[in-house]
Amino acid sequence: MRGCSKPILFTIYYNKGSSILLFRILMILPLLLLHSPAQESNTIEEFWSNLPKEDKLLLTNAGVATGVIAWGFSQWGYGTESFHTDDEGWFQKDTSNGGSDKLGHFYTNYLMTRLMSPIYASWGYDREDAALYGSMTSLMISGLLIEVGDGYSEHGFAVNDLIADSFGVASGYLLYLYPSLASKIDFRFEYDPFKDTGFENQTDFTTDYERMKHLMAIKASGFESLQDTPLKYLELHLGYYSRHFNHDSLPLEGRERTVYVGIGLNLSELLHPHIGKYATFFNYFQPPHTYLEYH
Repeated sequence: MRGCSKPILFTIYYNKGSSILLFRILMILPLLLLHSPAQESNTIEEFWSNLPKEDKLLLTNAGVATGVIAWGFSQWGYGTESFHTDDEGWFQKDTSNGGSDKLGHFYTNYLMTRLMSPIYASWGYDREDAALYGSMTSLMISGLLIEVGDGYSEHGFAVNDLIADSFGVASGYLLYLYPSLASKIDFRFEYDPFKDTGFENQTDFTTDYERMKHLMAIKASGFESLQDTPLKYLELHLGYYSRHFNHDSLPLEGRERTVYVGIGLNLSELLHPHIGKYATFFNYFQPPHTYLEYH
């Protein structure tokens, strides 16, 4: 596969290198097709709010899938080759990205599950059903559908990617279903566009692994015994990144794979009194230079 399923921090509906505007248009298209003058609703918003939750679920998934397929044919070369598979490996030194792409697949499906599940809950699904449907949306669309499309392109269907997708979905499912667990653990990605790697910044930052890290944060604020102490603002990081791969274009001997631990600030906890719910952004994104790293 091309490298990684893309992180989706800047749009509710993921997909690789797509623009927010394109996907918003594609998401609303099924509603426009269904909306006729004979309907009582005067606006798309009213029509949407009056739909049963089951119809919202169906239309949402149809819109996301339509966007993925359209973008795949226009940008990823879907349909240019007969179906084939590709064994991309995992974290070995002779892989294209040293495993950073696999963590990208994990993270994207984790994030999509965490974002879609509360949306479904807001439509009236109970927590268990919302978690299940959020997981299935992620796995079937940003996981299976994309991999099948890749099978008909130069990238090939990669079982490795689908396994990473599945672990991300499972993690997102568990952390949404059990808020006490989510209060203790975050999965995040970090991107530093100003990092000097010797290569120009890629137009598609989501596969710019030379400037990216993936990590798990264990938050002191999630532990009751620490909630009334200054330690609640601290967290422990366990992370990974690869360098000097540049999509398999650099010599093997110079490639680096790094596991690290870190001590960081819980920005969500620090900023919540000032910006409210928007502070949860930092449960998913780790700004550079906000922790001490050891490896």
